[in-house]
Amino acid sequence: MYSIKKMRIGYCSVCQKRTIFVSFDNWLRESYRCAFCHSSPRQRALIKVLNDNVPEWKQKRIHESSPSGAVHRMLKKYCADYTYSFFYEDKELGKTISAGCTNQNLEDLKFEDNSFDIFITQDVFEHINNPFVAFKEIYRVLKPGGVHIFTVPIDSPLKRTVPRISIENGIRKPILPEVYHGNPIDKENGSLVTYDWGNDICELTEKCSGMPTSIIEFDKYADRDENAYLGLEAYSLYVLVSKKLS
Repeated sequence: MYSIKKMRIGYCSVCQKRTIFVSFDNWLRESYRCAFCHSSPRQRALIKVLNDNVPEWKQKRIHESSPSGAVHRMLKKYCADYTYSFFYEDKELGKTISAGCTNQNLEDLKFEDNSFDIFITQDVFEHINNPFVAFKEIYRVLKPGGVHIFTVPIDSPLKRTVPRISIENGIRKPILPEVYHGNPIDKENGSLVTYDWGNDICELTEKCSGMPTSIIEFDKYADRDENAYLGLEAYSLYVLVSKKLS
C-alpha cells in the first residue's frame, strides 16, 4: 500500500487552479503532482520562470523540443504561435509529423535564423550527443532578445560537467556506465544520458552560444512560503534562462 510522502494545498501555475499537491515518492522533482493537471515541480518551476521573464508569452512565437505532459497542453491551449518537435533518427529532418510538429535534431535545426521569441527544452540537454552544438543552434534560431528557457538535472556536488559518452568517427561510445531516462517517443528503450551537468553549466552555455545564462535555484528561493504554495519544493529544482542579446 502506498503512503503519502508530502501533501499541501496550493496554487498550480500550469493549470492555473487552486489545487492539492501530493507525492507518494520521496523524489519530489518528478513525483509531487498537481491533482488536476498532474504537473510536476519541474514543470511548474519552468512556467513560473516563463511568466516572470516573458509575461506576454501568449503573444510570442514559441518552439518546444520533445514536449510532454501538462506544460505541452498548456502552451498549445494558450499560445496561438506554439510549435514543437521530436527527433526521429529514421525520418527526414524538418519533415512535418503532425499539425504544429516537425522532426528536428537540436544539433541541426531546420529552421531559419531568428525564427522564435522563446525556445523551451525540458530535461533534454542531458540526452544530446553534442549539447554545445545544440546551444549554438538555439542561439541561431532565436530572435534578438529571445530566450531559451530550459531544465536539466544538475548534480550540485559536481564541480564540473562530466560527459558520459564520446563520439569517435561518428559512433557514440560510453565513457561511464549507461543510464537511461524516460523518452516520450520511445517508452520501451528510454533515452541515454550523455552528460551529467554540474555547477559550471551557465559558464559552458554562455561560452559556446554567446548567450548570458542565469540559473534559478528554487531550493534557495527567496520567499519560501510562496515557493511552498506554488508546489515548488524539491531537490535539484533548477530552471535556466539564456538570452540572445543581438
